[in-house]
Amino acid sequence: MSNLVLLLNPINFNSQMISTSAMKLHVSDISESGVHIEVLEEPQWLANLPELWSESEGIHLLTKIGIDLHVTRVLKEVTVIGDVQLSIETACSRCVESVRIELNPLVNLVLSPVDKISDEDDDDEHETYKGDEVDLSNYIMEQIAISLPVKVVCNEDCKGLCTICGNNLNQENCTCERDNIDPRFAILKNLKI
Repeated sequence: MSNLVLLLNPINFNSQMISTSAMKLHVSDISESGVHIEVLEEPQWLANLPELWSESEGIHLLTKIGIDLHVTRVLKEVTVIGDVQLSIETACSRCVESVRIELNPLVNLVLSPVDKISDEDDDDEHETYKGDEVDLSNYIMEQIAISLPVKVVCNEDCKGLCTICGNNLNQENCTCERDNIDPRFAILKNLKI
């Protein structure tokens, strides 16, 4: 197996320039034993993911993005297996305290040449590449985007915030009266079942 360690700047490896910012490979250059890609990308590499850069989303990237992939080829079909590692910080959806989460999305991808996919297969999902070049960046970013949590809780026993005074109920109890009933549902209080 060919080992290929990519640094943050383009390097000359076997007389071929490889840029980590694009993670581009020539299919014809992938040997029978495959290629091992190990990259540590800067947070700006994920600038196209608005979830990580939008203030309204509340998710912040804390670390560089570690990418470890093994790329193999059989004829013109390219298989990419590996994982990605990164840490994010986001707010608990109950108490709004910061929570650090380690993400480790797995990458399991098969790419076929676009001309190999027939018109009958249009309704099936196929990942494709065009020509002799494969750019893995978008596929990796997609896996990261899918792995971002929609709702986070700091722990399962989180009590959240008081709906009346806003105190964090994990840190202090409040004396707010919780029997406030929405006037629209007050009639249901006397309902006998």
